[in-house]
Amino acid sequence: MKKQKFMVLLAGLLLTGTANAEGLFGAGLKPKPNLTLFGQKVVWPIPSLCVGEKAGVLPDANVSADGISFKIPWFAVDLPFPTLTLSLGKDKPKVELKLGEVNKNKEAE
Repeated sequence: MKKQKFMVLLAGLLLTGTANAEGLFGAGLKPKPNLTLFGQKVVWPIPSLCVGEKAGVLPDANVSADGISFKIPWFAVDLPFPTLTLSLGKDKPKVELKLGEVNKNKEAE
């Protein structure tokens, strides 16, 4: 009899209890592939490769905190770096970490 009462009580707690896990877990593909675990978000854009006359005709190269890109005639490559967004709480500032760069965002996303 005690076991039945305990099971009814446990079932009642599970049905009426709520959890606020908004923003703690998630994943998405648009606008950039991302994964959120325990409120910390990792964004890793998809690399791009272009072959053909639309790729460009002048050589160019660029290295920044966002990634590496280079072009030669008829060939272009863009390799973006991942971004990690650290959040300490709902109303606290967020910190965005990139390779060689740190941004502090005061407003929530």
